[in-house]
Amino acid sequence: MPDKKVVTIDDRIPALKEKRKKKSNRRLIMYLSIFFILILLVVYFQSPLSHVRHIQVDGNVHVSEGEIISMSEVEKGTSLWNVDTGAIESRLKEIIEVEEAFVSRSFPSTVSINIEEYKRMAYVEIQDKYTPILKNGEVLYDNPVSVLPADAPVLKNFEENRQLEAFAEELSQLGEGVLNRISEVFYNSEEEGDALHLYMNDGIEVASTINNFASYMSSYPSIAREIDPQNQGVLHMKMSPYFESAEETEESTEESIENTEQPQEPSLETNEEENLEEE
Repeated sequence: MPDKKVVTIDDRIPALKEKRKKKSNRRLIMYLSIFFILILLVVYFQSPLSHVRHIQVDGNVHVSEGEIISMSEVEKGTSLWNVDTGAIESRLKEIIEVEEAFVSRSFPSTVSINIEEYKRMAYVEIQDKYTPILKNGEVLYDNPVSVLPADAPVLKNFEENRQLEAFAEELSQLGEGVLNRISEVFYNSEEEGDALHLYMNDGIEVASTINNFASYMSSYPSIAREIDPQNQGVLHMKMSPYFESAEETEESTEESIENTEQPQEPSLETNEEENLEEE
């Protein structure tokens, strides 16, 4: 029996052969691409290209950029991928004015630090300088400013740290709506009970105390709306709030003066004694 010639399927279908060839070429290109990418990564990690060359700080207002970079302990020339972002964030939160810190790496060689600081609730006037009080109640005795600030109320006559720290704690519990209305706070050492006298931005004068200040002042917005701006006086924000009009105070003062100035009529007993002496 004569031998039969074997014909492959590639010879029978040229299009299939061409398709397989293209598939093999694509696979080769993919492998070569992966190989070169790996080579580039090795070169990048082993060369100065992966070292930290830029440290970017954003969001800081009162804390200096130099202090933040120093506290982060990130140094230029360190491998970008050896930077521990979590550890840096923990260190930055040790700065008394920093509330939150977010650290990230940016290709090819940048470390980005974003800072959120505690808001400054007030400033206490001490020897012609203004010491900030933060939202968390911390008093920055070591960081006073010499220019009168306008972003928070000013506290005056707070000569003892006990009073100041107690009031700072009360301010930290006060809502933003009330805090933003306070212009100045005077501590009155002549009155008992840690008395306070406040000047509000809406023109109202308020009398209160350090103890339970946040609780007493919580209802201020609703009470202030009921007071006529033309009516001068003092709003007492204590356990039972009430408004003391300046006109009523003047009238009562005038009445007491008049009563003092009026001559007193001699009593009958005094007249009888005088007549007996004359006889």
